Amino acid sequence: MMQGIFKTKNYLRISIPILIIVCLSQCVYLNSLSNQFVYDDEFVITNNSFIKTWDNFPKLFSREYFEYSGELSYRPVVTATYFVDYAFWKLTSFGYHFTNNCLHSLNAVLLFFLFLHFFRHAGWAFAGALIFACHPILSETVNAVCFREDLLACTFFLSSFLLYNKTKVKHSYLMYAASLTCHLFGIFSKEIAITLPLLVFLYDILCTGTFKKYIRYYAGYIFITIFYLAIRFIILHNPVESTVSYPENSIIVNCLTMSKVLVYYIKLFFLPIKLCSDYVIPRSFSFSEPSVIVSFLLIASVAVVGYKLFIYNKGVLFCIAWFFISLLPVLNIIPIENIMAERYLYLPAVSFSMFCVGLIVHHNKIISFSNKTYGIIIILVCMLILFSVKTFIRNKVWESQASLWESTAKATPESFKAHNNLGNFYRDSGKLDLAIKEFHHALSLFENYVDAHNNLGITYRKKGMYQEAYSEYQKALQLNPDYPDAHNNLGVLYTKINKIDLAVEEFKQAIANKRIYPDAHNNLGVLYAHLGKLDSAIEEFRNAISDKPDYPEAYNNLGTAYLKKGMYDEAINELLKAITYNNRDTKAYYNLSTAYYNTGQYDKASEICKKTLSIDPNHQNALTLLNAIDQKSGHKLQ
Repeated sequence: MMQGIFKTKNYLRISIPILIIVCLSQCVYLNSLSNQFVYDDEFVITNNSFIKTWDNFPKLFSREYFEYSGELSYRPVVTATYFVDYAFWKLTSFGYHFTNNCLHSLNAVLLFFLFLHFFRHAGWAFAGALIFACHPILSETVNAVCFREDLLACTFFLSSFLLYNKTKVKHSYLMYAASLTCHLFGIFSKEIAITLPLLVFLYDILCTGTFKKYIRYYAGYIFITIFYLAIRFIILHNPVESTVSYPENSIIVNCLTMSKVLVYYIKLFFLPIKLCSDYVIPRSFSFSEPSVIVSFLLIASVAVVGYKLFIYNKGVLFCIAWFFISLLPVLNIIPIENIMAERYLYLPAVSFSMFCVGLIVHHNKIISFSNKTYGIIIILVCMLILFSVKTFIRNKVWESQASLWESTAKATPESFKAHNNLGNFYRDSGKLDLAIKEFHHALSLFENYVDAHNNLGITYRKKGMYQEAYSEYQKALQLNPDYPDAHNNLGVLYTKINKIDLAVEEFKQAIANKRIYPDAHNNLGVLYAHLGKLDSAIEEFRNAISDKPDYPEAYNNLGTAYLKKGMYDEAINELLKAITYNNRDTKAYYNLSTAYYNTGQYDKASEICKKTLSIDPNHQNALTLLNAIDQKSGHKLQ
């Protein structure tokens, strides 16, 4: 009887904190559920046909992954979750954000169990997990679906660490295998998880002092890490990664600059005030620069503190080591595109929570409640309130592309990426003059910004300023002669001014430089159809559909080409697909009604024609066709 009561108490002792952790993490990010797709979500989700059919799933494990997935690095586990999300939610952003929020809650719960193992006290473990759950520095990772890789890497990292500790206690090969599996999934979610073996080794040295006893377990983690490196850099290496270089192509400049980044990361943990989705870090060229001197002094101070802690408090030393080691993959040792980003701090944030709890435990030596304990609880509650409010407000910044890039441009005026992306939003919203202003601002900050030249060219073309558009495309191609988007857009411009032969060459050049390019195939097909080369046009439209199976315009163009060839059954089949993917496409509806009319299916032709007119009552071709259908079928126009 008494044993059952104790079991119930232990269960409640664990379950209630877990429930509160989940509730807090979900409440803090509750307003993110209504957010749209932002940042690079359009590349990995909304405009990515790859995740929209399970037929593509085997390509996760081939070189085609990079061409289709929208990812620069090999992260198949993350892309696999997008397949699952799309199967459930299609393109409803709510579902994707809900998945991210759940992963964040899961990570906070895993951290609770990890701290419970470290500190042997549910209260302090609970406090550490709550700090992690609501810290504002993690809001970028949770809000942007495209940054799910950091969430997943952390999930598998913490799971593997916990299972490893269970393995040591129970000597269970099943748990050991599960831990290794989690490590495998972790590093194939994001390379940041590659640091697990080193942290496991350090934990055994600093916190258990008996690493020799467990040395046989390390081999499995090392083998999986070597396996990953072979896959990543030899078997499935993405050559595009090799084009990324150090700042100013200098290792010295890189080291000096990254010392400032490292110190700024530490500051953001303690003072997460000015957050930004695109940090611009001025390059440092000399050790004598004041900012570099301050950075190295702070890093040296941390090293001295670490040495002192090695003697007095190895637990706090381990959490400092966790921060630096987990950051190693994103400290630009191997060049990466963005040298600083908040999402890089998701796994290192474990160290901040651990550090806070470690200090509490160190200064609170006793478990019983005292005046000091109540004071600490008040400080923790205030911290949690401030962090939660800041995170909740920060979520609104990620509400849409407009709010994100307007906020970023305001917070970091020198961010050329922010001004370029804001220009894209204005252009897509029809605010062409504002878009031009933003692109010029981006180019004033970075004259050789290829994307901004190309985007400015698109905007000039939309305004009918063809000479200015041509000039911008040429500038983009001077900077990067193999830039496929500039070739494709130059082809569109040549089409507008009726230079068909030049347009064809540009579309071919775009396809040659980017094998998976449905828009260029579709544009080339349109030109071939215009020239009467229907067989060549059909081939290009099929190539476009092969690259992008949910491409309604290509289906419509393919159906139109079949109509011109008198292949009405084939035309009907393709046009039905066009309206499946875009049920407001009047061109596809009209062409479909024409195909039905030519096959004598007047009832269907009339029905589809009326559908066209319900969308566009002034569609003159549809009105004419409907009259013809009624005359053929013996009915009067209603």
